[in-house]
Amino acid sequence: MPLYEYCCGKCGHEFEELESIADRDKPRKCPECGSRSVSRKVSVFAANVGGGSSTSCGPSGAT
Repeated sequence: MPLYEYCCGKCGHEFEELESIADRDKPRKCPECGSRSVSRKVSVFAANVGGGSSTSCGPSGAT
């Protein structure tokens, strides 16, 4: 099973979930604040293919 990384758009908490590919698009809740404003992050290896990039998570670019 793949390990997916998520980021809460409300509190900025980052977390991982081990889940089947079939369940990857089901709604998520932030384990810290309970918000459903959660997005899946781009994998680190994919984000660095173009020579590096910075990613931000959460409100106002909080990391």
